[in-house]
Amino acid sequence: MAKKIRLIDDETAEVTENDTVSTQPVSNGLSTEQVEQLMKYAEAIDWKLWEILKLLRSKIETPE
Repeated sequence: MAKKIRLIDDETAEVTENDTVSTQPVSNGLSTEQVEQLMKYAEAIDWKLWEILKLLRSKIETPE
């Protein structure tokens, strides 16, 4: 059985269709360089997850 993983905190408010999303950057104390490093890290994670998905799909399609 698959275990569900919570990706957001329960305390986080849900965004509804009527809510507006601010496009202004949030001042969180990170420098531009740190934000760029975090974005590169997130892209690397995304790429690895995509590779894992492709491997799993190929395993499902061609059972041994």
